[in-house]
This record gives sequence, C-alpha cells and structure tokens, in this order.
Amino acid sequence: MKSTVLAALGMAWAWGVIAGGVGLNALIKSNQEKSRLRALVPSPTVLTIDTNDVFSSGVVVTTVSALIAVICTLTIIHIVFFPASSRIDRIHGIMLAFCAVWLFVTMIPFTAFVANRSADVTATLNGVALPSSLIDRAERTLGVTRVYKDISYLRLVAILPWFTVLFTAIAAGVLFTASSRATATTETHIEEAPKSPTDSDTHATIEKE
Repeated sequence: MKSTVLAALGMAWAWGVIAGGVGLNALIKSNQEKSRLRALVPSPTVLTIDTNDVFSSGVVVTTVSALIAVICTLTIIHIVFFPASSRIDRIHGIMLAFCAVWLFVTMIPFTAFVANRSADVTATLNGVALPSSLIDRAERTLGVTRVYKDISYLRLVAILPWFTVLFTAIAAGVLFTASSRATATTETHIEEAPKSPTDSDTHATIEKE
C-alpha cells in the first residue's frame, strides 16, 4: 500500500498548503484593507472595524492547515526512508485524524460567520458616534463592503479548507489501514518462523534413540 499511502498523503499535503495559503492571504489582505480605510478617514474621525469573529477562527484554520502540511511532510519522509516502522505511521495517522477533526470543528463556525455576518464598523468624531447611514454612504463611495460573503478572500477560506478536512481524514484512514496490515504481516512472519528445538524436544529425541 505504499503508493496508496503516499498518494493520500500527497493530496492532504497539497490541500493543507492551499488552505494555509488562502488563510494567510485573507489575514494579510484584511489587515491591509483595514489600514487603508483608516488612512482614508480624515482626522479627528476614528474608524473602528471589528472582525474578531472571522479573524479568530481564521487564524485557527490557517494554523491547523499548515500543521497538516507539516505532518504530511514528516510522514512522507518517514515512509520513504524508514518504511519498516508501522508504529510511527500509526502515530502520524492519529495526529492527522486529530487535525481533521480540529479543522472540521473550526470550519463550522467560520463558514457560518462568512455566510451570515458582517464586520462591525463604527466611526466617532470627537467622541460622538456617527450615524450608520453616513457610514453606509461612505462605504458605497469607496466601493467597499462590510458583508463577509461579498469579500472574495473570505469566501475562499470558507470553501477550500473543507477539501483539506476530507483529504486529511482519508490520509489518516489510509495510514491506519497500512499500519494494521504491516503489523499483521509482521506477526504472521513471526508465527511462521522455524522454531529452535527446546530442551524438552532434545531430551525426547535422546530417549527415543
């Protein structure tokens, strides 16, 4: 099953890199967009953009995806250079299964946030809150939106890591299967190995002679 295991790990690695990449891209673009909008607001107006819901879960999605890619890399190296050890493969399978569940649990709220929520945008002038109608008009003038589902880089993070969950779970299952087969094969070889004569067998042979 070596080729199957490597193929499954390769797919999980690729999607881990993709999900980590789009997550990192979203974090960078989000910070850049916030900085750009704050720079456009004339002083002494203070603009506050709260995106803590998608930011916190997005950081976890990015981190776990990168971790999956790292684990897959280490597992591939181990299989290529140390193919005889099935115990490490099982440990790596457990780690990938844990990461798949962790990413799945994180993607549920993140996807819900992107589908249903918007950034909380407020502006104050000399400590007095500006009306939301004025903020909405400014958004239309600048051509920006606070609605998460209308932001392309957030939609990518809400979609692509689901494939990472799927292929990571598949890779974990394939590792478990390969490790179990390797263990069973090893035990069979041990049972079928020729046994050296015991003392009792030697004694019985002497008496018979």
